Amino acid sequence: MRHRCFPDVLPMNYSARMPRTDSPVRTTARDVLDPRHLRAALRINPADATVAAALRVGAAAAIALGAGAAAGRPDLAGTAALGALTVLYGRFEPYRRRAALLAAVGALFTAAYLLTASLTALGAPRAVTFGAVAAVAAVATVGCLLARTGPPGATIVVFAAAGGAAGPLAWSDVGQRGAVFVAGVAVAWLVGMSGYLVRPSAPARLAVRRAADAVRRATGDGAAPDARAAARSAVAHARGVLADDLSHRRTRDTARVLAAELAAIAATLDERPGGPDEPRPGRDAPADALPARRRLRDTVREGARDTGWRLAGVRVAASGVAAGAITLATGLTHPAWAQMGATATLQGTTTQHAVVRALQRGAGTVVGALLAWPLLAAHLPFAAICAVVVALQVVTEIVVGRHYGIAMLTITPMALLMTSLGAAADPGTMALSRALDTVVGAALGVLAVVVVHARRGPAPG
Repeated sequence: MRHRCFPDVLPMNYSARMPRTDSPVRTTARDVLDPRHLRAALRINPADATVAAALRVGAAAAIALGAGAAAGRPDLAGTAALGALTVLYGRFEPYRRRAALLAAVGALFTAAYLLTASLTALGAPRAVTFGAVAAVAAVATVGCLLARTGPPGATIVVFAAAGGAAGPLAWSDVGQRGAVFVAGVAVAWLVGMSGYLVRPSAPARLAVRRAADAVRRATGDGAAPDARAAARSAVAHARGVLADDLSHRRTRDTARVLAAELAAIAATLDERPGGPDEPRPGRDAPADALPARRRLRDTVREGARDTGWRLAGVRVAASGVAAGAITLATGLTHPAWAQMGATATLQGTTTQHAVVRALQRGAGTVVGALLAWPLLAAHLPFAAICAVVVALQVVTEIVVGRHYGIAMLTITPMALLMTSLGAAADPGTMALSRALDTVVGAALGVLAVVVVHARRGPAPG
């Protein structure tokens, strides 16, 4: 006799009574609408060591623009300054790693610029050109994640690709502008490495100081819940920087001294230099306990084991294609700016980061475009434009680590002034297009976070 409490066949509406698990799209959509994101977008973050990096960026721009003026080709000065933006990368890396990173980013910059410039010279349809920009955005995003370049990530690579798409161009222009662009990249590499001549151990000193500050915050009264994890991360990063310096003759002695200092700092956090079998600080030479030097290719190989870069690349590609298609269909004049807005939004790893970046970039660009309008309408002479661009770049680098939205107030006029060096355009139209394209791109970046998710594995059983 069949027991009534355990029927052989489930009733038809049984699944409707079972609790449903929300799809990733619904869950992420609710997360996007969380009002806490707005509060996070208004928060000012602490930042340090910004002045030296800002001065390097300003110096690279000034040299590139000045060389264009000296050559009597102000129309090419903007192209050189675009290549010089390579100096934005690796600003806190030890110099041996920075040299490799700047060279790799410079090669990526150049390839992105030449690709879109070549398509423009071929007379390719705009849809093809901006499809290439979307592909550049995806490849650059993956590359920056694997190499762990940090900010500004792939966004500036897309800016370089957008510069190559500014036409019309003949093949002779591609060769000439490409050579000027490479010269700007070379300037960036030299300026980025110039500190090695004066203070080769400066990145290591900064890393140890930051580790000490993080440990102090973690061990003090009222420490934040995640302070200890942040301190361990800062100590680990400092050890990696010291390992790099230890491998080079000129910085080896200083690295040993700093390693002893870092060992004492880590000891206050009850940290060992390595794993459970590693020697404790004070019993063995701290420098001997540092990890092996990690080259850039080692970082890329390690990053490749984390599959998160695939999702990031797909999201950037999808949002880039959508941004280009929508702006072309609606008649907006700079689809690459929308693609840049989407790329910038998607440089983070969390939903909150994407939403905060979208809010800050969208609102900051709108206000920045309003500030840029009178500057563009003033039709400043070339020398004045160069001075303003350099000043804005320096201010941007001081501010951007503290608040991305406020930095957009200087980034937007700077980008528009650099664009105006290559081709004249109506100031109002240019400012309006920058604002609208960026807002569209930022919104599409957030939409990509909501819609595009990693494929789920097969259900168990």
